[in-house]
Amino acid sequence: MTPTPRTTHQRDRRFARVRLVTRSIFVGSSALSVGMVGYLASVSVHHKAATTPTTAAPTTTVPSTGSTVATTPTTTTTVAPVTTTTVCTTSPSGNTTCY
Repeated sequence: MTPTPRTTHQRDRRFARVRLVTRSIFVGSSALSVGMVGYLASVSVHHKAATTPTTAAPTTTVPSTGSTVATTPTTTTTVAPVTTTTVCTTSPSGNTTCY
């Protein structure tokens, strides 16, 4: 028994269905990939330290007026330590994230 030969119209319809399925898989996987990247980007937290360097004005120390020895004034520079703030957030799922 030999199979009945297909007409060109039947063959073209079959190829069109295969192309449609292939295209649907490709478009679906691309959309899923874009969605996953967007979700992971929104979930991840970039740690960024909020640093603002502060410097104090120089202070001058002058010797007392009762001194008999001539001295030159001394200049001392004081720098305040840099402070950072930490902010913690809790998501509805219970994950706590601090940055």
